[in-house]
Amino acid sequence: MDRNRISSERVVAVVGLVFLLVAAIVSLLLDGDPKSIIEKIAPTNIVIPVVHFICVGLAIVFLITKNFYVMISIFMIESELTILTNYEELGIFFFYAALILILCKDLFVHKPRTRVFRLFIIHLITVVLSYTHGITYMLISISYSLFCFAFYLWIYFSLKAKLSCLIPQNVRENNAIIGKPAGSTISLSDYNLNERQRTFVLENLQNKLCYKEISEKYFVSVSTVKKIFAEVFKIFEVSNIEELRLLLLQYQVKE
Repeated sequence: MDRNRISSERVVAVVGLVFLLVAAIVSLLLDGDPKSIIEKIAPTNIVIPVVHFICVGLAIVFLITKNFYVMISIFMIESELTILTNYEELGIFFFYAALILILCKDLFVHKPRTRVFRLFIIHLITVVLSYTHGITYMLISISYSLFCFAFYLWIYFSLKAKLSCLIPQNVRENNAIIGKPAGSTISLSDYNLNERQRTFVLENLQNKLCYKEISEKYFVSVSTVKKIFAEVFKIFEVSNIEELRLLLLQYQVKE
């Protein structure tokens, strides 16, 4: 399963690299965008291909490192550039593709809503700066961006409702974490977990390590790891490690 996931990510990265390379080469043959606000700072016939080639380099870095922050950087850079150079719809797509990736990969561990909101404000400011192509185009772009925001939010809540039936009842009705809405930050130390318990829980939650992998990493027996987790299960009122993971994935967990 993991191999298929990595393979699909690599396919997307390779196709994206080809797209960026084509865009970079084609931009060398064009005259830039004299109406862009960027033109007031630097000639766009130079800026556009340079930015595209930088993103080509970043795409190669991602293929080597598989660092998703690099991919997010590519999306955000291309979003800003394309919005400001008369390709607003493409730029809006890049922005929301970045947000979806951020949420799917849990890349914003601390204060995710605040950080996403800041990105959204920067995005809207960028869309407003496309006024140089005409107020009408700017208003259409703002409306399109808001529609995308509403649409993806609707899809998110629809999927959340449908997938909730796959979550065990004792996870859905869990009372161990009281007064903390889903998405908020919780600290494991607030639930009287000792240092080793907190470490093992975070290894499973953040690094997806199983019992055996945790035992090998910390030079303890598998039975010891299971015993430690059994104590954690009682604290969080779950039956096994899968239920614990499902419960804690609803929150931003810190030590």
